[in-house]
Amino acid sequence: MAYYNRDYYSTKKKPSPLFYLSLTIISVLIIAGGFFLNASNQEKKLSFEKPKLEQLAFDSSAPLKRWRNQEVKFVYLTFDDGPSANAPKVMDILDQYQVKGTFFVLGTSLTNNNQAQAVLQRMKDDGHYIGMHTLSHNYNHLYGDNGPANFVAELKEEQNLIEEMTGGFKSELCRAPYGTGGGTFTPEHIKALNEAGFKCWDWDVDSLDWKYSDANQILEKIEADMQLKSAVTNLVVLFHEKNSTLEALPRVIEYYQNLGYEFLPYNPEQHFSRNFFNSEDI
Repeated sequence: MAYYNRDYYSTKKKPSPLFYLSLTIISVLIIAGGFFLNASNQEKKLSFEKPKLEQLAFDSSAPLKRWRNQEVKFVYLTFDDGPSANAPKVMDILDQYQVKGTFFVLGTSLTNNNQAQAVLQRMKDDGHYIGMHTLSHNYNHLYGDNGPANFVAELKEEQNLIEEMTGGFKSELCRAPYGTGGGTFTPEHIKALNEAGFKCWDWDVDSLDWKYSDANQILEKIEADMQLKSAVTNLVVLFHEKNSTLEALPRVIEYYQNLGYEFLPYNPEQHFSRNFFNSEDI
């Protein structure tokens, strides 16, 4: 017959709740410690190879063609045959619109204008580019017998004159009288200019401001030329320092602003070819 002591089992002391709580905490700590210890061991076994920055190579960035989903377009306003009495007025208008221009000055205008030095100094100080339009503008001398040598000789003389009058500005860009096409330039002209280190710009848009005395006609001519040149992203526009130029210039600037063009002066470090002779050498 089984026998048990009822009093023994009924009086045995049971563990308190604090005991179970402590046991639980200790178990959690043991498990967590094991986890972190294992992770630490795994980390020691891993090896990472860091790339050396000096070995990284990057392709050069392409020239900026679009900005804010629009094509980047630049227009260069150029002015021939100065400096005339209207040159400061042209610069006043450019200043009003915070625009820089390129002035192709003529040797005879430099020597016959007693304000030429002050005008050239202002061009330089205001950030406009001073280009060369030869000394004489004489067709036969520049394009006839010995034309290439005469052309370069005039540019060198004018370059020295501009440098002297401005206290150090050395021009590198010319505009050929009557342009480089239509029988004026020869391969010998290109070779002579190239050997002398000169560049030469013609134009994309001719305002014909020397012909038209009315600003409306000038703007209409520019708009007509733009129908053929709308795809050109570096656009060179030809002006002179005429009274009609002064009248039309604000409207022309606003016209190109509305088309999304930015205005720049010539920069030798960013030269691009623009001549009727279709030569990449000048």
